[in-house]
Amino acid sequence: MGFLNWPLAARRPRAPDKPLRDELLSIERLEERALALAASLTVDPNPRRRARDTFPRFDDNVRVLRTAYRLLADDVRTGQFVGSAGDWLLDNFYLVTSEIADIRRNLPRTYSRALPALASPAHAGHARVYTLAVELVRHSDSRLDRHQLVQFLNSYQRVAPLSIGELWAWPSMLKLALIENLRRLAEELLADRAARLAADTYVAGADTRGGDEVLPTGAEPAFIVHLLHRVREYGLQLPAIRLAVDDTLAVRHTTAEETIRGEHQRQGVAQVSVANAVTSLRLCATLDWPEYVEEVSLVEQVLQRDPAGAYGRMDFLSRDQLRRAVEELARPSGEGQVRVALKAIESARQAAAQGSASDRPAHAGYHLVDRGRAELEADLAFRPTVMMRGRRALLTCATGLYLGAIAAITAAVLAVVVAYVRFADGSLAVQILAAIAAVLPAIRCCLTLDSDTHLPRDAARRLIGIIAHPLNQPRSTAASAASRPATAFFNRACR
Repeated sequence: MGFLNWPLAARRPRAPDKPLRDELLSIERLEERALALAASLTVDPNPRRRARDTFPRFDDNVRVLRTAYRLLADDVRTGQFVGSAGDWLLDNFYLVTSEIADIRRNLPRTYSRALPALASPAHAGHARVYTLAVELVRHSDSRLDRHQLVQFLNSYQRVAPLSIGELWAWPSMLKLALIENLRRLAEELLADRAARLAADTYVAGADTRGGDEVLPTGAEPAFIVHLLHRVREYGLQLPAIRLAVDDTLAVRHTTAEETIRGEHQRQGVAQVSVANAVTSLRLCATLDWPEYVEEVSLVEQVLQRDPAGAYGRMDFLSRDQLRRAVEELARPSGEGQVRVALKAIESARQAAAQGSASDRPAHAGYHLVDRGRAELEADLAFRPTVMMRGRRALLTCATGLYLGAIAAITAAVLAVVVAYVRFADGSLAVQILAAIAAVLPAIRCCLTLDSDTHLPRDAARRLIGIIAHPLNQPRSTAASAASRPATAFFNRACR
């Protein structure tokens, strides 16, 4: 009867990857694990070496999940058995697709590959922050919460600071790890489904085998359990199959009851893992990530020591502008960025000691984006690129460029109006009146260019932002009138 074993073995797909499930650690043990990872993971020192592209695997994960959803949905429509883990996937697949779209939107491929990569043999080429996300998912069985996320990164950064770019990529990397685990769990569901179908096919062919039953070589527990279910359903009609099952289990030194119990436990564990992954994806979709990033950022903690006290009263976008300045001045590493932030704060403290905390140089922003930047760059031995120097040249006359662009476009519109009137044989007086009447509409057309034309959304605003709109300057939140004087002294260098 060996010919019965060969087709099943030939059609058996490769063994799916095991789910990301390891020893479940408490929050204290997770902190210890983070410290161990910080000590063992080595970042590739070559800045030109890019991190491994995770998107081919991500695209394959999406394909597997969609295939699993279609097959399980078909089983529900036809009245076939679907386990509780499959029910969780079916009921929450809308959330999975939403987070898949969010990953594609918020994690560009070029950005993910520019993140610091690991040189450790076990993780060579992987982005460091992605490896951290996988480890956290593995040791929490995909069950995440905000306190755990904060403590894990804080513990890791006690030894190895993360860069600002890595912190902003952290939410998407967590989602990537959860999607990876869901894919592995979905493959298990599909393998169980294939085993049940194979058991049904095996039972259906019992009459053609003449009572000589031998189970396929390497029959999985899911196959055997479903076969036992069918034997109990058909009763005395399939005694030979029950004998074959008992013989196979005796060779494996187990019993039918133990096999059924083990399979049910495995399905229960799978259901918990799927539920945890879905719940964690929902957490990732609702968490206030800007607030989280500021809470775990070491650069943010350093800048909060601003001697003038103005940094803490600035709004999020203004604080983010200063953090970007730190990124620009530092090497692409967490340690380098912390060093730049500390140098800016130290320069501000020296200025405050020589004068007062209300002086402009006593604010860290003065040294990061204002007139004190040149001195800070000299202290850091920073050499700006040609592109940066060109942008600074534009910033020195940003107001003139902005108003000049408006004037040029307005003049072009007026020229078209005057040319049209002249073409219609209008007198000089009529041309002048037409130009005067068209001045205000032409200016309005310039100021609302992105909404009055078919340019991409916000295109004009972004173009103007490149040359630094003079009104686009750091500002404080208007929580109280008392906070305004504290930052009134702080202006952009483009002024």
